[in-house]
Amino acid sequence: MGRMNGRTRAQTILTGITFLSVLAAMGCGNYSPVSPSQETSALPGVENPLFVRLLPTSRIAAGIGEEGAASQIISAVDGGIISNGYYSLYFPPGALDEDTEISIEMPEFPYAVVRLGPHGITFNEPVILSLPLEDIEYEESSISVLWLNDETSLWENIGGYIEDGSIKARLEHFSDYGHSPKL
Repeated sequence: MGRMNGRTRAQTILTGITFLSVLAAMGCGNYSPVSPSQETSALPGVENPLFVRLLPTSRIAAGIGEEGAASQIISAVDGGIISNGYYSLYFPPGALDEDTEISIEMPEFPYAVVRLGPHGITFNEPVILSLPLEDIEYEESSISVLWLNDETSLWENIGGYIEDGSIKARLEHFSDYGHSPKL
């Protein structure tokens, strides 16, 4: 009887360890499709994603133009906001090391792709990229924000989150970004 008890106890302990290992492995992931986190680099990139289409608005008639270009000096001390009529960028105070001319272009208009400059600049605090949901033709729950990784030439998912009627993403650097149906 003692031998059976020892074997049963060992099996119970082994089963418990296996169960806890599986739970720990499941909890280790940090990817959330609605999280503003940039911690999704383990996800594979794609070469040519489908980007959502921007809806025509009176902004084009008001002089925004098809390229959707805008440029503005943003204060390092005060931060600021720049918008091209579709996309907006919010810079918190201290995000930049020095006053910097920031540019927004839309090279694939009417698709939701934006080129931000100066290309490759990094920030002391995340900058918020925002696109109003009313300006796109997809359901809000089906959109991801992607960035173009210059090293791999692949578009990688950085998630995004919905707030104040816009899909937003926290940016740590400038590159090309786009809004795509979830991958």
